[in-house]
Amino acid sequence: MIISKPDYYNEFKCLADKCEDTCCAGWQIVIDDESLEAYKKVKGDFGERLRNSIDWEEGSFHQKEERRCTFLNDCNLCDLYTALGEQRLCTTCTNYPRHIEEFENIREYTLSVSCPEAARILLSKKEPVCFVEEEVPGEEEWEDFDFLLHSQLEEARKVMLEILQNRGFSISLRIYLVSEIGRELQQYVDEDQLFFINEIFEKYQSEEVQKEL
Repeated sequence: MIISKPDYYNEFKCLADKCEDTCCAGWQIVIDDESLEAYKKVKGDFGERLRNSIDWEEGSFHQKEERRCTFLNDCNLCDLYTALGEQRLCTTCTNYPRHIEEFENIREYTLSVSCPEAARILLSKKEPVCFVEEEVPGEEEWEDFDFLLHSQLEEARKVMLEILQNRGFSISLRIYLVSEIGRELQQYVDEDQLFFINEIFEKYQSEEVQKEL
């Protein structure tokens, strides 16, 4: 198994109540099954509060005004974290803004830029961003995996990152080039024309097209 992370990944540390925003409001926080079972067994007054704060049909926490999680207090801190500790947080709360995807024998970790601190780390980088890979023991899964699509998407990201990090272009041109690559790439994927995707990369990497745009 290959572990892949952007080179800035380990710089992230949650700012908690010092954050300018909060990840505990504005969206439904879904609870994994293992955490739901654990929450059923919490004793005492907090256990009763915990169970009354869960939508058991949806498997998510209830929300207060402004769609704030019921455990998010006025100091923008989590009462569940304070009462039970980090080990009792559900998977969603433990991982965010960390995001994990698995592709055959690659497990990729990234940070969601919907988190202000993750966005600050990424956007303040002066050097080009790269992915760091490490091989660790683990089983490889080969079933129902589209190697061609995966390789083309990997190449697409490489090309997009090169364009986005080319400070010889204006930011508006970089955004436009990447959005056009994405638009045409999706068309090729929808039409199952994967063998011709390289034409998109060649097109938008050519100086003639870049100057025209």
